[in-house]
Amino acid sequence: MPVKATHATLLAGRDAVYDPRAQQGSVPVEFHFDDGSTLDGALILTSAELERLYAQTSRLLVAHEHPLGGTS
Repeated sequence: MPVKATHATLLAGRDAVYDPRAQQGSVPVEFHFDDGSTLDGALILTSAELERLYAQTSRLLVAHEHPLGGTS
């Protein structure tokens, strides 16, 4: 049975880059597998996917800053 990826985390010390010619961004990540191994890779996103990810992470940050039941 093949090893399955469980999640990915941002690679420390590496920054995302945008390639205007390809109109895509690359985010360095580390893939974690259910056997405990890891593998460096990249999350490649189109401009539309970058916008969607920005909207989603912005909502997460707002939720973090203003937890349910907290004060504004």
